[in-house]
Amino acid sequence: MKECFTGLGKGVVAAFIVCFLLWGFLAVSSVSAASASHDPLIEVLIRKGILTEDEAREIEKEAAAIEKQRRQEVVKEVRHDALPGPLRGLKFRMLSYLDYSAGQANDRSGNTDSYNRFSIKRGYFRVDKEITPWLAAHLTYDVHQDAAGDWKTRLKYLYAQLKPADLGILTDMKAELGLGHIPWLDFEEHLNPYRCQGTMAIERAGTFNSADLGVSIRGDFDGRLDDARSTVGNPHYDGRYGSWHIGVFNGSGYHSAEHNGNKVVEARLTLRPLPDLLPGLQFSGFGLNGKANNENQFDQYPDYQAYIGMVSFQHPRLILTAQYITTHGNKDGSWVDGRGHALWTQGTSVFANVKPPVCAFEPSLDGKINLFFRYDWMDRDKNDRVAKDTSYNMYMAGGAWEVFKGNFLLMDYEWTTFGDDFGYSKTRAPSPGLKPDNEHKFQMVYQLKF
Repeated sequence: MKECFTGLGKGVVAAFIVCFLLWGFLAVSSVSAASASHDPLIEVLIRKGILTEDEAREIEKEAAAIEKQRRQEVVKEVRHDALPGPLRGLKFRMLSYLDYSAGQANDRSGNTDSYNRFSIKRGYFRVDKEITPWLAAHLTYDVHQDAAGDWKTRLKYLYAQLKPADLGILTDMKAELGLGHIPWLDFEEHLNPYRCQGTMAIERAGTFNSADLGVSIRGDFDGRLDDARSTVGNPHYDGRYGSWHIGVFNGSGYHSAEHNGNKVVEARLTLRPLPDLLPGLQFSGFGLNGKANNENQFDQYPDYQAYIGMVSFQHPRLILTAQYITTHGNKDGSWVDGRGHALWTQGTSVFANVKPPVCAFEPSLDGKINLFFRYDWMDRDKNDRVAKDTSYNMYMAGGAWEVFKGNFLLMDYEWTTFGDDFGYSKTRAPSPGLKPDNEHKFQMVYQLKF
Protein backbone atom coordinates (compact mmCIF):
# COMPACT_ATOMS: atom_id res chain seq x y z
CA MET A 1 0.00 0.00 0.00
CA LYS A 2 2.86 2.35 0.88
CA GLU A 3 4.38 1.76 -2.53
CA CYS A 4 1.07 2.61 -4.18
CA PHE A 5 0.89 5.96 -2.37
CA THR A 6 4.53 6.63 -3.16
CA GLY A 7 3.92 5.91 -6.82
CA LEU A 8 0.82 8.11 -6.85
CA GLY A 9 2.78 10.95 -5.22
CA LYS A 10 5.54 10.69 -7.80
CA GLY A 11 2.95 10.66 -10.58
CA VAL A 12 1.29 13.83 -9.29
CA VAL A 13 4.66 15.57 -8.98
CA ALA A 14 5.64 14.48 -12.47
CA ALA A 15 2.32 15.68 -13.88
CA PHE A 16 2.80 19.04 -12.16
CA ILE A 17 6.32 19.39 -13.60
CA VAL A 18 5.09 18.50 -17.08
CA CYS A 19 2.27 21.06 -16.81
CA PHE A 20 4.70 23.73 -15.61
CA LEU A 21 7.20 23.07 -18.39
CA LEU A 22 4.47 22.94 -21.02
CA TRP A 23 3.04 26.22 -19.74
CA GLY A 24 6.50 27.79 -19.89
CA PHE A 25 7.05 26.48 -23.42
CA LEU A 26 3.69 27.84 -24.56
CA ALA A 27 4.37 31.19 -22.91
CA VAL A 28 7.83 31.54 -24.50
CA SER A 29 6.57 30.35 -27.87
CA SER A 30 3.62 32.72 -27.85
CA VAL A 31 5.76 35.67 -26.77
CA SER A 32 8.35 34.83 -29.42
CA ALA A 33 5.63 34.50 -32.03
CA ALA A 34 4.18 37.83 -30.95
CA SER A 35 7.61 39.45 -31.11
CA ALA A 36 8.29 37.95 -34.54
CA SER A 37 4.97 38.69 -36.23
CA HIS A 38 3.09 41.48 -34.46
CA ASP A 39 5.64 44.09 -33.45
CA PRO A 40 7.36 44.54 -36.87
CA LEU A 41 4.00 44.70 -38.63
CA ILE A 42 2.78 47.42 -36.28
CA GLU A 43 5.99 49.35 -36.87
CA VAL A 44 5.45 49.21 -40.63
CA LEU A 45 1.85 50.41 -40.23
CA ILE A 46 3.04 53.30 -38.09
CA ARG A 47 5.72 54.32 -40.67
CA LYS A 48 3.16 54.27 -43.44
CA GLY A 49 0.83 56.51 -41.42
CA ILE A 50 -1.92 53.91 -41.17
CA LEU A 51 -1.69 53.76 -37.35
CA THR A 52 -0.87 56.42 -34.78
CA GLU A 53 1.30 55.71 -31.75
CA ASP A 54 -1.77 55.67 -29.48
CA GLU A 55 -3.65 53.28 -31.78
CA ALA A 56 -0.62 51.01 -31.93
CA ARG A 57 -0.40 50.87 -28.14
CA GLU A 58 -4.11 50.03 -27.88
CA ILE A 59 -3.75 47.22 -30.44
CA GLU A 60 -0.74 45.79 -28.61
CA LYS A 61 -2.59 45.99 -25.31
CA GLU A 62 -5.64 44.20 -26.75
CA ALA A 63 -3.47 41.56 -28.42
CA ALA A 64 -1.62 40.93 -25.15
CA ALA A 65 -4.93 40.46 -23.32
CA ILE A 66 -6.16 37.98 -25.93
CA GLU A 67 -2.88 36.08 -25.77
CA LYS A 68 -3.01 35.96 -21.99
CA GLN A 69 -6.53 34.57 -22.07
CA ARG A 70 -5.53 31.97 -24.66
CA ARG A 71 -2.57 30.87 -22.53
CA GLN A 72 -4.80 30.54 -19.46
CA GLU A 73 -7.26 28.38 -21.36
CA VAL A 74 -4.46 26.12 -22.64
CA VAL A 75 -2.95 25.74 -19.15
CA LYS A 76 -6.40 25.03 -17.70
CA GLU A 77 -6.97 22.32 -20.31
CA VAL A 78 -3.56 20.76 -19.65
CA ARG A 79 -4.12 20.76 -15.90
CA HIS A 80 -7.56 19.24 -16.35
CA ASP A 81 -6.19 16.41 -18.49
CA ALA A 82 -3.35 15.78 -16.01
CA LEU A 83 -5.74 15.19 -13.09
CA PRO A 84 -7.12 11.70 -12.35
CA GLY A 85 -10.71 11.32 -13.58
CA PRO A 86 -12.46 11.44 -10.15
CA LEU A 87 -10.74 14.76 -9.33
CA ARG A 88 -11.72 16.57 -12.50
CA GLY A 89 -14.41 19.18 -11.94
CA LEU A 90 -14.08 18.85 -8.15
CA LYS A 91 -14.04 22.02 -6.01
CA PHE A 92 -13.78 22.51 -2.25
CA ARG A 93 -14.83 25.68 -0.46
CA MET A 94 -15.15 26.86 3.12
CA LEU A 95 -17.12 29.64 4.79
CA SER A 96 -17.12 30.47 8.50
CA TYR A 97 -18.39 33.26 10.78
CA LEU A 98 -16.00 33.94 13.69
CA ASP A 99 -17.93 36.09 16.14
CA TYR A 100 -17.44 38.24 19.22
CA SER A 101 -20.61 39.69 20.79
CA ALA A 102 -21.42 41.53 24.00
CA GLY A 103 -24.88 42.64 25.03
CA GLN A 104 -28.21 41.67 26.56
CA ALA A 105 -30.78 39.10 25.34
CA ASN A 106 -33.99 37.40 26.52
CA ASP A 107 -34.59 33.67 26.82
CA ARG A 108 -37.88 31.83 26.26
CA SER A 109 -38.78 32.09 29.94
CA GLY A 110 -38.61 35.87 29.96
CA ASN A 111 -35.29 36.07 31.76
CA THR A 112 -32.77 38.69 30.63
CA ASP A 113 -29.13 37.68 30.44
CA SER A 114 -26.01 39.69 29.72
CA TYR A 115 -23.28 38.05 27.68
CA ASN A 116 -19.72 38.66 26.55
CA ARG A 117 -18.42 35.82 24.38
CA PHE A 118 -16.47 34.57 21.41
CA SER A 119 -18.23 32.02 19.21
CA ILE A 120 -18.28 30.39 15.82
CA LYS A 121 -21.70 31.14 14.39
CA ARG A 122 -21.36 28.82 11.42
CA GLY A 123 -18.80 26.71 9.62
CA TYR A 124 -19.74 25.57 6.11
CA PHE A 125 -17.69 23.04 4.15
CA ARG A 126 -18.77 22.86 0.51
CA VAL A 127 -18.02 20.33 -2.19
CA ASP A 128 -18.99 20.73 -5.87
CA LYS A 129 -18.47 18.11 -8.53
CA GLU A 130 -19.10 18.52 -12.25
CA ILE A 131 -20.01 15.06 -13.48
CA THR A 132 -21.00 15.96 -17.04
CA PRO A 133 -21.70 19.33 -18.74
CA TRP A 134 -25.35 18.90 -17.79
CA LEU A 135 -25.06 17.15 -14.39
CA ALA A 136 -23.35 18.25 -11.17
CA ALA A 137 -23.52 17.50 -7.44
CA HIS A 138 -23.32 19.78 -4.42
CA LEU A 139 -22.73 19.02 -0.74
CA THR A 140 -22.56 21.48 2.19
CA TYR A 141 -21.88 20.50 5.78
CA ASP A 142 -23.04 22.94 8.46
CA VAL A 143 -21.01 22.98 11.70
CA HIS A 144 -22.73 24.72 14.61
CA GLN A 145 -22.86 24.72 18.41
CA ASP A 146 -26.00 23.41 20.12
CA ALA A 147 -27.57 24.70 23.35
CA ALA A 148 -25.41 22.36 25.45
CA GLY A 149 -22.22 23.71 23.85
CA ASP A 150 -21.42 20.65 21.75
CA TRP A 151 -20.24 21.11 18.17
CA LYS A 152 -22.58 19.37 15.74
CA THR A 153 -22.33 18.64 12.04
CA ARG A 154 -25.43 18.42 9.88
CA LEU A 155 -26.29 18.58 6.20
CA LYS A 156 -27.26 21.98 4.86
CA TYR A 157 -27.36 21.08 1.16
CA LEU A 158 -27.08 17.81 -0.73
CA TYR A 159 -28.52 17.82 -4.20
CA ALA A 160 -28.07 16.79 -7.81
CA GLN A 161 -28.03 19.72 -10.22
CA LEU A 162 -29.33 19.32 -13.76
CA LYS A 163 -28.77 21.94 -16.46
CA PRO A 164 -31.51 21.84 -19.11
CA ALA A 165 -31.09 23.52 -22.48
CA ASP A 166 -32.40 27.09 -22.92
CA LEU A 167 -36.07 27.38 -23.75
CA GLY A 168 -36.83 30.67 -25.50
CA ILE A 169 -36.28 33.52 -23.03
CA LEU A 170 -35.79 31.00 -20.19
CA THR A 171 -32.00 30.72 -20.05
CA ASP A 172 -29.23 29.39 -17.77
CA MET A 173 -31.64 26.99 -16.06
CA LYS A 174 -30.60 24.78 -13.16
CA ALA A 175 -32.73 22.15 -11.42
CA GLU A 176 -31.98 20.92 -7.89
CA LEU A 177 -33.12 17.49 -6.66
CA GLY A 178 -32.64 16.79 -2.96
CA LEU A 179 -31.83 19.05 -0.02
CA GLY A 180 -31.61 22.31 -1.94
CA HIS A 181 -32.18 26.06 -1.90
CA ILE A 182 -35.64 27.42 -1.37
CA PRO A 183 -36.45 30.25 -3.81
CA TRP A 184 -36.10 33.31 -1.55
CA LEU A 185 -33.27 33.43 0.98
CA ASP A 186 -30.32 32.58 -1.27
CA PHE A 187 -31.49 35.38 -3.57
CA GLU A 188 -31.81 37.95 -0.76
CA GLU A 189 -28.48 36.92 0.76
CA HIS A 190 -26.77 37.82 -2.52
CA LEU A 191 -28.27 41.32 -2.22
CA ASN A 192 -27.49 41.76 1.46
CA PRO A 193 -23.94 40.36 1.86
CA TYR A 194 -23.94 40.31 5.69
CA ARG A 195 -25.40 36.92 6.53
CA CYS A 196 -22.40 36.65 8.88
CA GLN A 197 -24.08 39.29 11.09
CA GLY A 198 -27.37 37.41 11.33
CA THR A 199 -30.31 36.03 9.39
CA MET A 200 -32.48 37.91 6.92
CA ALA A 201 -35.77 39.49 8.00
CA ILE A 202 -38.22 36.66 7.31
CA GLU A 203 -35.95 33.98 8.77
CA ARG A 204 -35.18 36.11 11.84
CA ALA A 205 -38.91 36.50 12.40
CA GLY A 206 -39.20 32.68 12.62
CA THR A 207 -41.14 31.97 9.42
CA PHE A 208 -38.79 29.58 7.59
CA ASN A 209 -35.11 28.85 6.96
CA SER A 210 -32.99 28.64 3.82
CA ALA A 211 -32.99 24.98 2.69
CA ASP A 212 -35.48 22.13 2.38
CA LEU A 213 -35.96 18.71 0.79
CA GLY A 214 -37.69 18.80 -2.56
CA VAL A 215 -37.25 19.63 -6.23
CA SER A 216 -36.90 23.04 -7.83
CA ILE A 217 -35.79 24.77 -11.01
CA ARG A 218 -34.51 28.30 -11.55
CA GLY A 219 -33.09 30.40 -14.34
CA ASP A 220 -32.73 33.81 -15.98
CA PHE A 221 -34.75 35.81 -18.46
CA ASP A 222 -33.08 36.32 -21.86
CA GLY A 223 -29.45 35.68 -20.99
CA ARG A 224 -27.23 37.58 -18.58
CA LEU A 225 -26.04 41.14 -18.07
CA ASP A 226 -22.78 42.09 -19.73
CA ASP A 227 -20.07 42.29 -17.04
CA ALA A 228 -22.47 42.36 -14.09
CA ARG A 229 -19.64 42.80 -11.61
CA SER A 230 -18.74 46.23 -12.98
CA THR A 231 -22.31 47.38 -13.77
CA VAL A 232 -24.18 46.25 -10.64
CA GLY A 233 -21.31 45.06 -8.43
CA ASN A 234 -22.49 41.44 -8.22
CA PRO A 235 -22.28 38.55 -10.73
CA HIS A 236 -24.96 36.47 -8.95
CA TYR A 237 -28.58 36.41 -10.17
CA ASP A 238 -27.56 38.54 -13.13
CA GLY A 239 -30.32 37.66 -15.60
CA ARG A 240 -30.64 40.38 -18.22
CA TYR A 241 -34.36 40.89 -17.59
CA GLY A 242 -34.43 39.19 -14.19
CA SER A 243 -34.62 35.66 -12.81
CA TRP A 244 -37.07 33.10 -11.43
CA HIS A 245 -37.20 30.06 -9.15
CA ILE A 246 -40.03 27.61 -8.44
CA GLY A 247 -40.11 24.42 -6.37
CA VAL A 248 -42.05 21.88 -4.31
CA PHE A 249 -40.70 21.07 -0.83
CA ASN A 250 -41.54 19.19 2.38
CA GLY A 251 -41.94 22.52 4.18
CA SER A 252 -40.13 21.43 7.34
CA GLY A 253 -36.77 23.07 6.62
CA TYR A 254 -33.36 21.44 6.68
CA HIS A 255 -33.15 20.75 10.43
CA SER A 256 -36.65 19.41 11.13
CA ALA A 257 -38.28 16.10 10.31
CA GLU A 258 -41.29 15.93 7.97
CA HIS A 259 -44.40 15.37 10.13
CA ASN A 260 -47.17 15.37 7.53
CA GLY A 261 -47.84 14.40 3.94
CA ASN A 262 -48.39 17.96 2.79
CA LYS A 263 -46.06 19.61 0.32
CA VAL A 264 -45.32 23.33 0.11
CA VAL A 265 -45.16 25.14 -3.24
CA GLU A 266 -42.76 28.11 -3.37
CA ALA A 267 -41.91 30.54 -6.16
CA ARG A 268 -39.91 33.72 -6.76
CA LEU A 269 -40.16 36.10 -9.71
CA THR A 270 -37.64 38.92 -10.23
CA LEU A 271 -37.89 41.47 -13.06
CA ARG A 272 -35.16 43.85 -14.25
CA PRO A 273 -37.15 46.29 -16.41
CA LEU A 274 -34.31 48.56 -17.61
CA PRO A 275 -31.19 46.42 -18.12
CA ASP A 276 -29.44 49.03 -20.28
CA LEU A 277 -30.50 52.27 -18.60
CA LEU A 278 -30.77 51.17 -14.95
CA PRO A 279 -29.44 47.59 -14.65
CA GLY A 280 -29.36 47.60 -10.84
CA LEU A 281 -33.11 48.14 -10.44
CA GLN A 282 -35.15 44.97 -9.76
CA PHE A 283 -38.66 44.15 -8.56
CA SER A 284 -39.12 40.80 -6.80
CA GLY A 285 -42.07 38.81 -5.53
CA PHE A 286 -42.17 35.59 -3.53
CA GLY A 287 -45.03 33.31 -2.58
CA LEU A 288 -45.37 30.14 -0.51
CA ASN A 289 -48.44 28.02 0.14
CA GLY A 290 -49.00 24.83 2.14
CA LYS A 291 -49.64 23.53 5.64
CA ALA A 292 -47.48 23.87 8.76
CA ASN A 293 -45.23 20.95 9.64
CA ASN A 294 -46.60 20.36 13.17
CA GLU A 295 -50.08 19.72 14.57
CA ASN A 296 -51.67 22.15 17.02
CA GLN A 297 -53.59 21.25 20.18
CA PHE A 298 -56.69 20.58 18.06
CA ASP A 299 -54.94 17.90 15.98
CA GLN A 300 -54.88 20.19 12.97
CA TYR A 301 -52.09 21.37 10.71
CA PRO A 302 -52.47 25.17 10.56
CA ASP A 303 -52.27 27.11 7.31
CA TYR A 304 -48.80 28.13 6.20
CA GLN A 305 -48.48 30.94 3.66
CA ALA A 306 -45.92 33.66 3.09
CA TYR A 307 -45.71 36.53 0.60
CA ILE A 308 -42.91 39.05 0.02
CA GLY A 309 -42.61 42.03 -2.30
CA MET A 310 -39.27 43.79 -2.66
CA VAL A 311 -37.69 46.56 -4.70
CA SER A 312 -33.90 46.58 -4.84
CA PHE A 313 -31.11 48.58 -6.42
CA GLN A 314 -27.51 47.44 -6.90
CA HIS A 315 -24.47 49.46 -7.87
CA PRO A 316 -20.77 48.77 -7.24
CA ARG A 317 -20.92 51.48 -4.52
CA LEU A 318 -24.51 51.23 -3.33
CA ILE A 319 -27.10 48.58 -2.36
CA LEU A 320 -30.67 49.50 -1.40
CA THR A 321 -33.54 47.12 -0.61
CA ALA A 322 -37.05 47.63 0.77
CA GLN A 323 -39.51 44.80 1.30
CA TYR A 324 -42.99 44.13 2.63
CA ILE A 325 -43.76 40.77 4.26
CA THR A 326 -47.05 39.14 5.16
CA THR A 327 -47.52 35.57 6.37
CA HIS A 328 -50.31 33.28 7.52
CA GLY A 329 -48.71 31.17 10.24
CA ASN A 330 -45.19 29.76 10.03
CA LYS A 331 -43.53 26.46 9.11
CA ASP A 332 -43.59 25.15 12.70
CA GLY A 333 -47.32 25.83 13.17
CA SER A 334 -46.69 27.85 16.35
CA TRP A 335 -48.24 31.17 15.32
CA VAL A 336 -51.89 30.34 16.10
CA ASP A 337 -54.76 31.78 18.12
CA GLY A 338 -56.71 30.07 20.91
CA ARG A 339 -58.68 28.00 18.41
CA GLY A 340 -55.61 26.77 16.54
CA HIS A 341 -56.05 29.03 13.52
CA ALA A 342 -52.94 30.54 11.93
CA LEU A 343 -52.32 34.23 12.65
CA TRP A 344 -51.77 36.75 9.89
CA THR A 345 -48.57 38.75 10.30
CA GLN A 346 -47.01 41.68 8.49
CA GLY A 347 -43.64 43.35 8.43
CA THR A 348 -41.18 45.53 6.60
CA SER A 349 -37.41 45.53 6.21
CA VAL A 350 -35.09 48.10 4.66
CA PHE A 351 -31.35 47.75 4.06
CA ALA A 352 -28.68 50.10 2.75
CA ASN A 353 -24.99 49.56 2.08
CA VAL A 354 -22.63 52.30 0.87
CA LYS A 355 -18.99 52.15 -0.21
CA PRO A 356 -17.73 55.70 0.41
CA PRO A 357 -14.95 57.06 -1.85
CA VAL A 358 -11.87 56.81 0.37
CA CYS A 359 -9.29 56.80 -2.44
CA ALA A 360 -8.18 60.32 -1.47
CA PHE A 361 -7.15 59.08 1.97
CA GLU A 362 -5.98 55.53 1.22
CA PRO A 363 -6.26 54.31 -2.39
CA SER A 364 -5.78 50.65 -1.43
CA LEU A 365 -9.01 50.77 0.62
CA ASP A 366 -11.19 52.29 -2.10
CA GLY A 367 -14.18 50.01 -2.68
CA LYS A 368 -13.27 47.87 0.35
CA ILE A 369 -14.90 49.94 3.12
CA ASN A 370 -18.66 49.55 3.64
CA LEU A 371 -21.17 51.36 5.84
CA PHE A 372 -24.57 49.70 6.31
CA PHE A 373 -27.92 50.17 8.03
CA ARG A 374 -30.92 47.88 8.44
CA TYR A 375 -34.36 48.23 10.03
CA ASP A 376 -36.90 45.41 10.56
CA TRP A 377 -40.45 45.74 11.85
CA MET A 378 -42.72 42.73 12.35
CA ASP A 379 -46.24 42.48 13.79
CA ARG A 380 -47.07 38.82 14.50
CA ASP A 381 -50.81 39.41 14.92
CA LYS A 382 -51.84 42.15 12.52
CA ASN A 383 -55.58 41.48 13.05
CA ASP A 384 -55.26 41.63 16.89
CA ARG A 385 -56.88 38.23 17.38
CA VAL A 386 -54.65 37.37 20.35
CA ALA A 387 -53.37 40.76 21.48
CA LYS A 388 -52.85 44.30 20.22
CA ASP A 389 -49.21 45.29 20.77
CA THR A 390 -47.41 42.31 19.21
CA SER A 391 -44.62 43.84 17.11
CA TYR A 392 -40.88 44.33 17.39
CA ASN A 393 -38.47 46.89 15.93
CA MET A 394 -34.87 45.97 15.14
CA TYR A 395 -32.26 48.61 14.28
CA MET A 396 -28.77 47.81 13.05
CA ALA A 397 -25.87 49.98 11.93
CA GLY A 398 -22.22 49.19 11.30
CA GLY A 399 -19.30 48.97 8.95
CA ALA A 400 -17.35 46.27 7.15
CA TRP A 401 -13.92 46.03 5.59
CA GLU A 402 -13.51 43.55 2.76
CA VAL A 403 -10.04 42.22 3.52
CA PHE A 404 -9.83 39.98 0.44
CA LYS A 405 -12.42 38.52 -1.94
CA GLY A 406 -15.36 37.80 0.36
CA ASN A 407 -13.32 37.89 3.58
CA PHE A 408 -14.92 40.58 5.76
CA LEU A 409 -14.19 42.16 9.11
CA LEU A 410 -17.53 43.55 10.32
CA MET A 411 -18.54 45.60 13.35
CA ASP A 412 -22.09 46.67 14.18
CA TYR A 413 -24.51 47.64 16.91
CA GLU A 414 -27.99 46.11 17.06
CA TRP A 415 -30.97 47.25 19.14
CA THR A 416 -34.42 45.56 19.38
CA THR A 417 -37.57 46.81 21.14
CA PHE A 418 -40.72 44.77 21.76
CA GLY A 419 -44.43 45.48 22.11
CA ASP A 420 -46.29 45.02 25.41
CA ASP A 421 -47.94 41.77 24.18
CA PHE A 422 -45.08 40.33 22.14
CA GLY A 423 -44.37 37.30 24.35
CA TYR A 424 -41.04 35.76 25.21
CA SER A 425 -40.14 34.12 21.91
CA LYS A 426 -40.27 35.03 18.22
CA THR A 427 -41.10 31.41 17.36
CA ARG A 428 -44.21 31.28 19.61
CA ALA A 429 -47.56 33.04 19.50
CA PRO A 430 -47.89 36.45 21.21
CA SER A 431 -48.98 36.57 24.87
CA PRO A 432 -50.98 39.50 26.32
CA GLY A 433 -48.97 41.44 28.87
CA LEU A 434 -45.72 39.53 28.35
CA LYS A 435 -43.28 42.18 27.18
CA PRO A 436 -39.60 41.21 27.02
CA ASP A 437 -36.88 43.68 27.88
CA ASN A 438 -35.12 45.43 25.05
CA GLU A 439 -32.23 43.54 23.49
CA HIS A 440 -28.97 45.08 22.36
CA LYS A 441 -25.50 43.95 21.35
CA PHE A 442 -22.17 45.07 20.00
CA GLN A 443 -20.81 42.58 17.49
CA MET A 444 -17.56 41.99 15.66
CA VAL A 445 -17.41 39.22 13.03
CA TYR A 446 -14.72 37.93 10.75
CA GLN A 447 -16.09 36.13 7.71
CA LEU A 448 -13.49 33.58 6.62
CA LYS A 449 -13.96 32.40 3.06
CA PHE A 450 -11.91 30.47 0.55
